[in-house]
Amino acid sequence: MKRLFLVASLLTLAMAASAQQALGPGTGIVSPEINPDNTVTFRYHNPKAKVVQVTGDFLPSRPIEVDINGQKMVYNAPGVADLQEGPGGVWTYTSAPLTGELYSYSFLVDGHREMDPSNVHQNRDVATWTNIFTLSARPGDAGWYYEVHNVPHGSVSHVWYDSPTLNSQRRMTVYTPAGYESGNQHYPVLYLLHGSGGDEDAWADLGRTAQIMDNLIAEGKAKPMIVVMPNGVWFNQAAPGAAVNNFQPTMANSRSQSTKEIEDSFPDVMNFVEKHYRVAKGYSNTAVAGLSMGGRQSCMLSLHYPDTFGYVGLFSGVGAIEGNEEGFAKVFAYEPKLYWIACGKADGVMVNAKRLKEWLDFQGFKAEMYESEGGHIWRNWRVYLTMFAQRLFKQQPKAPKPVRMSSANNGDVDF
Repeated sequence: MKRLFLVASLLTLAMAASAQQALGPGTGIVSPEINPDNTVTFRYHNPKAKVVQVTGDFLPSRPIEVDINGQKMVYNAPGVADLQEGPGGVWTYTSAPLTGELYSYSFLVDGHREMDPSNVHQNRDVATWTNIFTLSARPGDAGWYYEVHNVPHGSVSHVWYDSPTLNSQRRMTVYTPAGYESGNQHYPVLYLLHGSGGDEDAWADLGRTAQIMDNLIAEGKAKPMIVVMPNGVWFNQAAPGAAVNNFQPTMANSRSQSTKEIEDSFPDVMNFVEKHYRVAKGYSNTAVAGLSMGGRQSCMLSLHYPDTFGYVGLFSGVGAIEGNEEGFAKVFAYEPKLYWIACGKADGVMVNAKRLKEWLDFQGFKAEMYESEGGHIWRNWRVYLTMFAQRLFKQQPKAPKPVRMSSANNGDVDF
C-alpha cells in the first residue's frame, strides 16, 4: 500500500513538473526600475558579454541612412546608451529624469538585439516586439493616463463577426465601459481605426485604449462609450496568431492593388455591433477616428456615409480633396459636432493635413486642427485619442479644461 502511494505521489509530481516545464526561476533582477527622481535603471546579467547597450525611445534619436530599393533615405532611429558592467556580470544603465509617458526599449548584446529577460511587459508594433514601461511623473500627465489605477474598469473583448461583403469571418476588439455587463444602458460608439501594418490589436496594445478610457471616464472627463477597433485590412482576418490565413504584417502590405476598401465593408462592422451591443444609435452617438491609414479611412467613411458620423477624427492621416469636393460638402451639410484633424509638426502628413484644413476653411466648413510636436509616432496618437475622447458625445462640445500632458518631444502640452 505504501509502495502504491509512493508511486502515485511520484506520478503526480512528474505531471506537475511537466505541466510547468516552461517556467523558470526568473532572473531575480529588477529591470527596469523607476526611481523616485523619475530616472530609470536598466539591468542585464551576462558575465560573458563584451558590450551591452540599451536602445529606446526615451533616448535622443539618431539619424540612420538606409537603402530602400536603391534609394538612400535617412530616418530617426531610437537612441543607444552603454551599460556598465558591475559585480557578478550585471550590467547597468540609469537614464536621465523622464517625463510621464509609455516608453519602448530593448538591449543590444555584442551587437545582437535582445529583449529584457527581467521585464515581462512587451508589445508588438507591426512585426517588431519591444519591452515597454510606463512612467508617471505626476498625476494627470500622459503616463498617468496609460497606467492602470484603482478606478472602475471596462472590459476588452476579441470577437469574430461575419462580413458578407468580404465573404469571410473577421475579428475586432471591443472596449465596453465599467458597468456595461450589469446594466441596461445604451452607449454611444467610437469606431477607432489602426494604421498601415496594424490590426485589431494595435489600439488596445500600443494605444492603451482601455487604460485611457477607464481613467477619463472615472474622472468624468469622457462620457462612457463603447470603442470598436476593427481590422482595417480587408484581406487580413485578424492579428497574427488568430487568423487562419497566417497574414504577416508589414508597413507595405496593408494595402493591395484591389479596389476594395474599408468603406465597402464597414456596414458589416456596424451591423454586428448594433445587433450584439447596447448601442445608442444615430448621428449624434456615432464617432469614427483613426491614425495614419486609419485617418484616411475615417475621412473616406465620413464621405461615403455623411449622415452616419457626428464626430470625425483624423490622426496623422487625411483623405484627398480632389474628386471629393462634393462629398465634403455633404459631410458638412450635416454640421458634424466635431471634425478634428491632428498631426505632428515633424510628420510628413502635415503638408496634406494643413492643405485640407485650409481648403475646408476656404469653403466655410467648420473643422478644427491640432498641431503637436514630433512626427508619425504612437506617442502622438495616444495623446490625440486622450484629447478626442473628451470631446465626444456631449450636447455642446467645448474644449476641455487644459490638462498637463507630455508631448512627443518629452515636453509638456496643454490639452
